[in-house]
Parts: sequence; C-alpha cells; structure tokens
Amino acid sequence: MVRLLSAALAGVVSCVASAQVTNTIVQVNATGAQLEASGFTRVGLEPFVSQRAGECYVNGCFTTAGASGTLATKGYFEFQFLDFVNNPNYFNGLYSILDVNYGATGLSRDGLISLINAETAVTGVTALLPSQASDGQSSSFFNQWLSADLQDAIVLRWQPINAPATASGLSSVYTFAWDVTAIAPFTGAGLGVDGVYGVPAPGALGLLGLAGLLGRRRR
Repeated sequence: MVRLLSAALAGVVSCVASAQVTNTIVQVNATGAQLEASGFTRVGLEPFVSQRAGECYVNGCFTTAGASGTLATKGYFEFQFLDFVNNPNYFNGLYSILDVNYGATGLSRDGLISLINAETAVTGVTALLPSQASDGQSSSFFNQWLSADLQDAIVLRWQPINAPATASGLSSVYTFAWDVTAIAPFTGAGLGVDGVYGVPAPGALGLLGLAGLLGRRRR
C-alpha cells in the first residue's frame, strides 16, 4: 500500500507553471476538476485543514490533516492551512510522504525514487529519502521525527506556484495527486494507498501523535 503525508517545510525547488493533468506517478499542479475529469478519485468532501500546533507554530509547526483507510489507487486530496505562518528561515516548499507496500512487484524504494525523479521536469516534484529531506535550516530531518513504520517511506518535495503566506484565516487550497497505476509494468501487483495527510511542520513538535494518526502499516 501507499501511505501519503503532505507537509509544508521550511532550498529552492523547481516549479511547473501549467495546471494540467500529467501522465505521471505524482502531480501537484492540476485542479480537482481537471483530475476528476481524468478519472482521479477525491479523498474527502472538502479540503482538509491543518492548524497551528504549539508554540513552534511561529516556525511553521502545524497539525496533521487528512484521511486514512483504503483509498483509490488513482486519487487526490486537497489541504489548506488555518492562520498560517511562513517563516522564510524554515519554509522551503511543500512535502508529501509515501509509505509503499511493493507487494510482488519487484520494485524497490530506490527504484520508485528513480521513476519519480525521472518525471521531475514534468511534475516539479523531487523524491527524497527521509534522511535527506529537511527544513531550510536542516534542523528537522524527516527520519528524526517520522514514526518507526515510516522510516522506509519516500519524501516528495515541491514548490507550489503560490506558496502559503503568513495570514489570518484559511490559506489557498493545495492539491496532491497520485496514480500508482502509472507505475508500469507493476500495475495490478499489490500497490495501493492507505492514507493521505497534510501538515506544514519544520520540527518534531508539530508532529506529536503522528504515529497514532497514521495508524499501523498493513502489509
């Protein structure tokens, strides 16, 4: 299965300016309407909302927001932030985390990272190991705060066309879409999606309780 966690963290990441559906494993620039017209299934009835978490919200610590369960293998979710604080010392883009069960595909984590990064010029998304991904200060590497069952996950980073700004109220809506059926020749070989979440968190304080929210991985 594939479990997804989206995050906004405090580098510069390439940006794809056109908002259209692409035939790629992941994508972040198409609208919900465009995705649904192309056969993607939406998770949730409305955007999930991430809120300030503790005193470290000044650095961008926010709560997780999303859904768990058996989700579509070709789907998307939308998320936004309430009363967001964009600290330029920490913020360096948005993130998602994929927890993949490779089943009988023969595909490895390194192999999937290579496939996703081969599409970066199209998607603007870069795949990283948890030990490589961090905020702009390199103060919160993902492997330092991810739960034990997500240490073998893949971290995806992108720079949104319109980054969330410091402001009261709800931010713009951000979309993350996945299509594991696009991973040829591994389609129909046990890949699936187990959850999707959003959170802008440059430090572990904003992610307390993450393991409980995500639940245990089902193999």
